[in-house]
Amino acid sequence: MSADDVAWEKKSKFHLIEVVAYWEGRVTNDHLKRAFKINSRTTGSRLFQAYNSITRGNLSYSASLRGYVPSDSFDFQFSIGDLGEYLSLMTQHNTLNPSFSGIKDLPAPTEAISIPHRAVSPSVVRQVVVATQQRSRLELVYRSHSSPDGEDRIIAPHTLVYSGLRWHARAWCEKHKNFRDFVLTRIEPGAEVIGEALPEADPALDENWNRQIDLRLIPNPELSEAQQRMVALDYGMGDERCLNVRVRAAMVHYLMLSLNVFLGRERFKPEEQPLVVANTEEIKPFVFG
Repeated sequence: MSADDVAWEKKSKFHLIEVVAYWEGRVTNDHLKRAFKINSRTTGSRLFQAYNSITRGNLSYSASLRGYVPSDSFDFQFSIGDLGEYLSLMTQHNTLNPSFSGIKDLPAPTEAISIPHRAVSPSVVRQVVVATQQRSRLELVYRSHSSPDGEDRIIAPHTLVYSGLRWHARAWCEKHKNFRDFVLTRIEPGAEVIGEALPEADPALDENWNRQIDLRLIPNPELSEAQQRMVALDYGMGDERCLNVRVRAAMVHYLMLSLNVFLGRERFKPEEQPLVVANTEEIKPFVFG
């Protein structure tokens, strides 16, 4: 049997197995459990065996890592090795929806804008993922507006975050002695894992990451009454005309950008910013720039 002969439902599982194994360096039964609610280890083992049989040994079992790792002869059979595949898996809430299995035609034509993934180096992603999973220090060269040519940094990433436009690593920075965001496209290839993270890099100490706050959004009061009512309907605000969004303090800025909401609303025409922040003073400390 070849990859082309595999049924759609099983092919989606093989795709996940292959993508996770390649980008994270290890895939386990837990990945299948989280993505597909496969609680039986026997079922999971059979899937790995079936995958290996079709791909002629793409994976090897590692007893020390307690999972399957890419073999020396690894070759893409159910994926193409594109970074977008891995990033898409990370952002999906439901990797597989069985109700769509076998459907030939959708009830209506649909189209969606595809925002291109920025030029993130695959080696950078893989090293950041490893450091995140192992709670390790990562030595790298990082470009910023103050150092566009790059400077040496040592960070301890704890989470990969998609802001809606780009990916970054939430990490402890040993230079600045605080938690901050590192845009993945600004990390030079060649980052190296250099050992265990420092005690102060414990994610539990990242206050802005662990703090949850409410971002309260209302229709721009400078709009007409009819326009405000329309905006309230657009966002399902109800009669109170207020949308409460629970969000990590460290993510407030990115959420506002994705909603085209800015604190300095006087810079825009009301129609250009139909949503405005109601609790400005509460969220102002977490908005940068």
